[in-house]
Amino acid sequence: MFFWVAAAVVGLITLRRGSREGSQVMLWGSLPAVFWLSQGDPIPVAVILGVMLMALILRATVDWSKPLLAGAVLGAALSSIWPPQLVAEIVNVLHSLAVAAGEGDASLSNQQEEFLTLVVMGAISAFYTVAVFGSLVLARWWQAVEFNPGGFQKEFHQFRLPLIPALVLGAVVFLSAEIDIEALKWVPALSVPLVFACIALVHGVVAIKQLSSTWLTVFYVLLFIMGRSLYVFMIFMAFLDSFWDFRGRLVNQKPPQD
Repeated sequence: MFFWVAAAVVGLITLRRGSREGSQVMLWGSLPAVFWLSQGDPIPVAVILGVMLMALILRATVDWSKPLLAGAVLGAALSSIWPPQLVAEIVNVLHSLAVAAGEGDASLSNQQEEFLTLVVMGAISAFYTVAVFGSLVLARWWQAVEFNPGGFQKEFHQFRLPLIPALVLGAVVFLSAEIDIEALKWVPALSVPLVFACIALVHGVVAIKQLSSTWLTVFYVLLFIMGRSLYVFMIFMAFLDSFWDFRGRLVNQKPPQD
C-alpha cells in the first residue's frame, strides 16, 4: 500500500513539474522500495519507475491511451524478472488449494508445473500493470482536485482506446495463447488497457444516461463475483467500443436541452 501512494506522489509531481523534480521525489520515495528490492522483491521499484514513465508520457501527450499502452507493454516485458522463489511459492499454494478441494493430484507433472508457473508469472505482471495504472490514476485525480476540478472525471468518462491499438491488443489477447503457451505470462498485462477502457465505458454511459450510481455498484459486484467470465466480456466490449464509439452515439442521440 505504501509504495502505491509513494508512486502516486511521484506521478503527481512529474505531471505538474516535469521529469527533473519528479526524479528528485522519486529518489527519496524509492528508498523503502530499494530495501524491498534488496530482499528480492522488485515490484515496488518497478511500480515507481513505471508510474514516472507513464506520467511523463501523459504530461507530454495529454492522451491516456499512450501511457496505458506503454504501461501494459512494460508489464508484459517484465514478466520474466519476477523472483523465481515468489513464483514457486504461489504455484505451491495454488496446487495445495487444488488438492484440498479434490481437484488436483498429490504431485504436479512437469507440464502442469510449467503451465501454473506461466499463469502465476502472468498474474504478477497483471498485478504490476494494475498497480501502475492505479497509481497514475490517483496522481491525475489529485492533480485535477487541486488545479482542475472535474477534469479527471471528464477525461475518464471519455477514454476510449484508438482502433489500431485495440485491434492489436485484441488479437494478441485472444490468439497468442493458442499459438504459444509462453504467451500466458504476458497476455494478462496486455489485457489491462482493454479492461480499463471498458470500465471507462461503463462510467461514461452511466453519466450520459444520468443513471443512478447503483448501476456502478452492481457492475463492480458482478465483476467481483463473476471474475474471469466478466473479464473476457469486458475485453470484448472495449474492443467493440473502439469500432463504434458507443458514448459518442449516445450523446448524438440525446435530444437537445432547452
